[in-house]
Amino acid sequence: MEGVNLGHKLHNKWISTLASIWIQLTSGSLYTFSVYSPILKSTQRYDQSALDTVSVFKDIGANCGVLSGLLYTSATSSHRNAYLGGPWLVHLAGAIQCFLGYFLIWASVVGFIPRPPVVAMCFFMLMAAHGVSFFNTANVVTAVRNFPDYSGTAVGIMKV
Repeated sequence: MEGVNLGHKLHNKWISTLASIWIQLTSGSLYTFSVYSPILKSTQRYDQSALDTVSVFKDIGANCGVLSGLLYTSATSSHRNAYLGGPWLVHLAGAIQCFLGYFLIWASVVGFIPRPPVVAMCFFMLMAAHGVSFFNTANVVTAVRNFPDYSGTAVGIMKV
């Protein structure tokens, strides 16, 4: 019976790793700011200073992982909580933030909503970028917990 449990843990560990790698591969939206910033600048009638300000909020959101860490700890602190969400709850919180932030940016660019003030666009970007920190936290911490003897390698793989 113990062998079945160990096999199940190994299987889950590798499935989790593959899912985390896939999520990391697809959550690189922060690196594409230079691709869509010209359209953001022209449709919102920003000067370079306003665009730089929006970009700063992208960086702030991406590098503030305190809330994602607190949620991860809370969602995985007990065996009961792991079944109610675990790392997937952290992924969901990040996905909601990313969607809302990027949706509002898109909506303003295409004219679906009136052109927001720069402060609002900074908040949209902060929200979108902050969501990515939830993906990073869930994936990296789960990998480190799954492979404690290879934690440096696990972090390196997740952050590549």
